[in-house]
Amino acid sequence: MTERQGLAAKATSTRDWFGAALVEIAREYDHVVVVNCDLAKATRTLPFKEEFPDRFFECGIAEANAIGVAAGLAQEGFRPFVASFGHFLTGKFLEIFQTVGLNDAGVVLVGTHAGLAIGRDGPTQMGLRDVALMRTLPNVGVFQPADGAEVWQMMAHLATDRRPAYLRLCRQPQPEVHAEGYRFRFGMPQVVREGAGVVVFAMGGTVPVAVEAAGRLAADGITPTVVNVSSLPVDRTAVARLAGTHRRAVVVEDHYVVGGLADELGRIVLSLPDRPRFDVLAVPDYGQAGPPEDLYRRYGLDAAGIAAFIRETAK
Repeated sequence: MTERQGLAAKATSTRDWFGAALVEIAREYDHVVVVNCDLAKATRTLPFKEEFPDRFFECGIAEANAIGVAAGLAQEGFRPFVASFGHFLTGKFLEIFQTVGLNDAGVVLVGTHAGLAIGRDGPTQMGLRDVALMRTLPNVGVFQPADGAEVWQMMAHLATDRRPAYLRLCRQPQPEVHAEGYRFRFGMPQVVREGAGVVVFAMGGTVPVAVEAAGRLAADGITPTVVNVSSLPVDRTAVARLAGTHRRAVVVEDHYVVGGLADELGRIVLSLPDRPRFDVLAVPDYGQAGPPEDLYRRYGLDAAGIAAFIRETAK
């Protein structure tokens, strides 16, 4: 059994899929390099270091420096993946703005431990405002895969593209949601469950949870369409078509309620002449410390909470 088959045999985090895909694309593309911030084990870049030690650059606990090093490597023709916790990496927003954004440097910023799933480490390490920050940069694409199939597709895209990007990865295991033969297209939302009346837009780790929530709602006669929005900026026409064919649109995201996916989609929905009701379920405060399952329950971002939110707002 190959490593890829082994990962596919069980629910696996997107950071684990990333680590495996990174090594594979590096075997094909020798311009792929890694810039690390003393988190090789946590960000799953350690296998890359072991196989390609001459293409692995350790900058230590110094994200600002790592971003500058990566920008320089990009300007010399390399495709650097600079990896750290999303909270720490995007916390160096000035350096990202100055060295990556303004220079249009082809750096892939890899932010792991997205959302609440880091659990007991609490708000000081939770990537809850990273999408909001990265969306402000006009030349930086935001990527967040929903499962392993999408990780592989995105990594193939990122290895051959030269534009700056932010890749957001989850710590928690995620089941596969895409059918065999799925092909990633930047900016295009993907329907992963067909329904009617309500459309649920989700991203990354919330996608399989939203699918589970939709299954729970069937007994109530509610059959939501679930859409995976895995890259931003999103295609406006596709979102308008999906929102316009439903009476209600709900955004579920493991992120602050302000600045993330809801803001991206809300601008589109508000422009529709016959717009649906628009609701958002996200994190309204700084987050808390505790077991991940307790945090997702607290914020209503588990399957039961999402189902309850949709059921309640339907009244």
